[in-house]
Amino acid sequence: MLDMTKRDSILDCEPGVIRLFGAADIGTKGLLSGWSGPEEGHTWNDGVEAAYALAVKPPVTRLLLTLMGEPYITRARPVQEMTMFGNGYRLGFWRMSARVETVLQVVLEPEWWLERGSRATMRVLLHMPHCVRPKDINDGQDGRELAFCARSLSLRPIAG
Repeated sequence: MLDMTKRDSILDCEPGVIRLFGAADIGTKGLLSGWSGPEEGHTWNDGVEAAYALAVKPPVTRLLLTLMGEPYITRARPVQEMTMFGNGYRLGFWRMSARVETVLQVVLEPEWWLERGSRATMRVLLHMPHCVRPKDINDGQDGRELAFCARSLSLRPIAG
């Protein structure tokens, strides 16, 4: 069971502030499972599922979650699919077929957050069934199961 009170297991976010994956900002804060070690400016998933936890200060309004990154696409793996869940709600689905900077956006409703004391938290799960080890498809020696290279995330209030 996820301990939503442990400080390092949750990434504290402020709406309007962009958080950067990789060693310089996020590091391992909030990364719960399914992630490789943070690198310079990005963090790769490592496996079919990757989970992270976010927290904001209540009261929570409708927020736009933006996740930016790049799918792992090769001739041998021409498509990556990702389904995003937040606290058990299905938030979005993407089918990516180009190895380019990709912007994934979903609206987070206030009632989907878990509010306790001075924090509202959300556990986000990325399900990526087409991850692959580059070494298994003759694309280098990397033995991680890759699907998506996360570069940044942000929350922005939206009206309505």
